[in-house]
Amino acid sequence: MNRKVNLNRPKISSEEILKRKNFDSVLKQSAFSGTKPFFKKPWFLSGVVALTVALVATVLLTTKNTKSDQPLVNSAAKVADSIALQAFYKSEEAKPCISPPIKGLNVRYTSYKVIAEKGAVLAFKTGSALNIPKNAFIDADGNVIKGAVELRYREFHDAADFFVSGIPMTYDSAGVTYQFESAGMVEVLVYQNGKQVKMAANKEIEIEMASAVDGTEYNFYKLDTLRNNWTCLGKDKVKPALAASKKTLPENSALKKVEEMPEYKKLEMKKTEAEMQKQTEIAMLPKPAAAPMKPTQVKKGKYTFNIEVDAKEFPELAVYKGFLFEVGDENKNFNKSMYDLTWDEASVKEGTKAGLNYNLTLIKGLKKYNIVVYPVFEGKNYETAMNNYQEKFNKYNATLEKRIAEEKRIEAVYQSKVAAYKAQQAALVKLNEERLANLFNQMETSEKVMRVFAISSFGVFNCDNPSSYPTGSSCTATIKNDLNKKLMCYDVYLVDKEKNALFTFTKNPVTRLSFNPNSKNMLWTVENGVLYWLKPEQFNAMMLGGGAKDVVLNKVNQKFETVEEMKAYFNF
Repeated sequence: MNRKVNLNRPKISSEEILKRKNFDSVLKQSAFSGTKPFFKKPWFLSGVVALTVALVATVLLTTKNTKSDQPLVNSAAKVADSIALQAFYKSEEAKPCISPPIKGLNVRYTSYKVIAEKGAVLAFKTGSALNIPKNAFIDADGNVIKGAVELRYREFHDAADFFVSGIPMTYDSAGVTYQFESAGMVEVLVYQNGKQVKMAANKEIEIEMASAVDGTEYNFYKLDTLRNNWTCLGKDKVKPALAASKKTLPENSALKKVEEMPEYKKLEMKKTEAEMQKQTEIAMLPKPAAAPMKPTQVKKGKYTFNIEVDAKEFPELAVYKGFLFEVGDENKNFNKSMYDLTWDEASVKEGTKAGLNYNLTLIKGLKKYNIVVYPVFEGKNYETAMNNYQEKFNKYNATLEKRIAEEKRIEAVYQSKVAAYKAQQAALVKLNEERLANLFNQMETSEKVMRVFAISSFGVFNCDNPSSYPTGSSCTATIKNDLNKKLMCYDVYLVDKEKNALFTFTKNPVTRLSFNPNSKNMLWTVENGVLYWLKPEQFNAMMLGGGAKDVVLNKVNQKFETVEEMKAYFNF
């Protein structure tokens, strides 16, 4: 074969290279398509980028005589766009396993304070419950943790929850990629002093998750964020939670154990503290002196006598001056001859009826008599004694009434506090009842259940059924904005309202976007933190017919503060 070798071939200019290239052909051969691989391998992607660049260089050097209908400026822009796109794909592949697509928008955690050595039963707003055993947590060195820990908990129940969380819903098994159709997903994390803790050996947290899905075909999975895949842990248990026709709470619900909730216990402690404070305040009130004894007037037919003593010699008996002692009927050994004697000694002690009677002891030589006597007054002495009594009684009564009034005030304050604490406890019970009732009222299934499972570590757990991608129709979709410009996006999400799933497709264009044309479908994607969507009423008109499609998405101009706002916008 004769060949002509030109050793002095003129140098090819950059304009001629760009003019004669056919980059679109090369890009179709080298660009990625299809669903996003769940196992992200940046080293593999880097090799592909290098290969693509090499192929582009080859085309540029061997198509000098090939005609091109594209303007030079457009061809140069495509080269730049391709390089930027490949760099963008590489950055997307390198993202963490859990990567929320919209900054600041996510399913929020609910935080609970748990005393580690006591454990707790926690009630979540959806009606779900967590039963935490005692001494369930250890630190990084394996030491059992004591004191307060912070437990963070959240649930995911629909496509909107899955989307904003950035938790992958793709499951790779035996080389086949499935999409999870979920019956509910939870995340549990525990911290102490800002550091994440671990679960102690042989300890488990039992979770009752309220679910709108009653099927038993679902498996129980944990997300392995290091391997970027889900690990199957077996099956959950399904039990009835609330009959559709009833508003009563399930017997095994944590709401029946509301008294074990930390908030409820705190209020119970406040009631105890209020009672102790009441008792302390009452004990500190000034105590009135003993009530004065009302004078008794001499009765006719009774034996009486007085004690005449020298107050200097017997000062202890001087207090009895001015009144008489009346002999009580209980004295069987008394006789009137005792009046004729002058006694050597006499002593008086309080009797069996305090303040009312006394024991009078009389001694004469060897004779000793014990007589029960009662103090009585006669004549002016009685009037004087009554006046003294009334004055003392008025003072006593005023002091007593003041104390009684103060005790009533303290009791009223106490009762007011207890009533307020009881009202708060009742509100806790009612709130949890309403939340559970509202959750179940919003569910579409007639059978409403609790899905029960136990976790021995922390992270994301899912009750899921691996599902194939929807079928019925498909197309190659190039995703564009309303200015007909191709979106710089990586993940494209299909929401099929007939399934509780979020189907993920990758790269733009999506070489095979499959869907069920009989379902209510919509698309989501994100470019630079901005959300775009294809409305259900636009979906079939734009997507049906197969082949290559330019799919124009609507920009969502509203900024959502919460996931609930987003759900209302998209009519979830």
